[in-house]
Amino acid sequence: MLLSKELNDKITYYLLLAFAFSFPFGNIYGTIIIILISALWLLSGGIFSKMKYAFTQPLFITYTFLFLLQFVWLFNTQDFTRAFYLIKCNASMFSLPLVFLTCDNELLKTKRSNILLALVYGCVAILIVTLTRGLYRYHSTGDIEVLFYTSLTQNFYHPGFMSIHFSVCIVVLVLDIFRIEKIFPQLKTVAKSFIVAWFILFLILLSTKIGLIALTLIVTVSISYAFLNLKNNLFKMAIILIPFLLSWMIYKSEFGIRIDNAIHALTTKDNLNTNEESTALRITAIKTTTELIKNNWLLGVGTGDVWGDLRRYYFVEVKPACLKEKVIPHNQYLNSFAKFGVTGILSLLTLLFFPVIKSWRHKYWAALFFMILIILNCFVEDVFEVQNGVVFTSFFYSYFFLSQYKHGVES
Repeated sequence: MLLSKELNDKITYYLLLAFAFSFPFGNIYGTIIIILISALWLLSGGIFSKMKYAFTQPLFITYTFLFLLQFVWLFNTQDFTRAFYLIKCNASMFSLPLVFLTCDNELLKTKRSNILLALVYGCVAILIVTLTRGLYRYHSTGDIEVLFYTSLTQNFYHPGFMSIHFSVCIVVLVLDIFRIEKIFPQLKTVAKSFIVAWFILFLILLSTKIGLIALTLIVTVSISYAFLNLKNNLFKMAIILIPFLLSWMIYKSEFGIRIDNAIHALTTKDNLNTNEESTALRITAIKTTTELIKNNWLLGVGTGDVWGDLRRYYFVEVKPACLKEKVIPHNQYLNSFAKFGVTGILSLLTLLFFPVIKSWRHKYWAALFFMILIILNCFVEDVFEVQNGVVFTSFFYSYFFLSQYKHGVES
């Protein structure tokens, strides 16, 4: 071993902290960090015994199987350039679970919650940076839209994926505030409550569909729990007012306009094929992907051929808006079904719902809500088709379910 175990553990631990902190910023150094962590894992030795152990763990197998399918379905693809790009993009689906599962790291054992704390601090940092910049731009231009959606996060990160980061942070902070799980003992309850309030405001400013769906779920569950467990009627009355306040804030945000556009796209009789509004594009892409699945439901179209086949459909069926914007379905369920057929959709559902069952049985609520957020996100994003989605999901799936020092969830 070139490095002592103590030094190896320390470097790996701080790399994991840096990794968690970087996610809200777009994980700009993610590839470098993954390479460094993997190199340290290799230097620690015992590679074959670690691999053998990993493939005896159901939670590892069910998560990585979707990634391994990509190699098998190379025999059913024509676009090898796209296929190998996706395999490279999804490499963290295998490397991160393997590292977390087989990494015997004492610092990770004793200071495990600091990984989540690093994500919280990363979200605090991006909130301060983007809001400061947004308020400055608003002061200069008088345009309120600079405080919402993509204008707020411009040059940083897609607001949809950022919404999931903030949602995960709100979940773990609320669980800690209610003392359901002790995650951040080093933070005062007042500080945690203050951070949650700002994170909720930021989710409203982001105005993403998935962010506000997640926020609605979190607030509903939290208020229900608090209402049932609080004995002070005054507090109960105050809690009832929270959904109305949040609804008013959401209505006043840019999301109200986006909802109106979505409703129009869903109810209009106009031709959506030339409409470049995001909801109209997604509806057209979903319909086209469904047609692709009907024609290839058994084996799918192959690892790299979904976009190429969709492009031919768009061209033949005269859907210029989707062709111009290179629209994919923004739905991981449809994407996996189209790519791998029945095997793909069953693998994805197993990947998502097997850990839900495990975490429910062991009352591991942070992990359960994390998986629910990923399940919801798969309805509106191609989570395992873009690096930002797959790396974040793989990192925190591995943290919650595959770390040797996990919260009592046995594989």
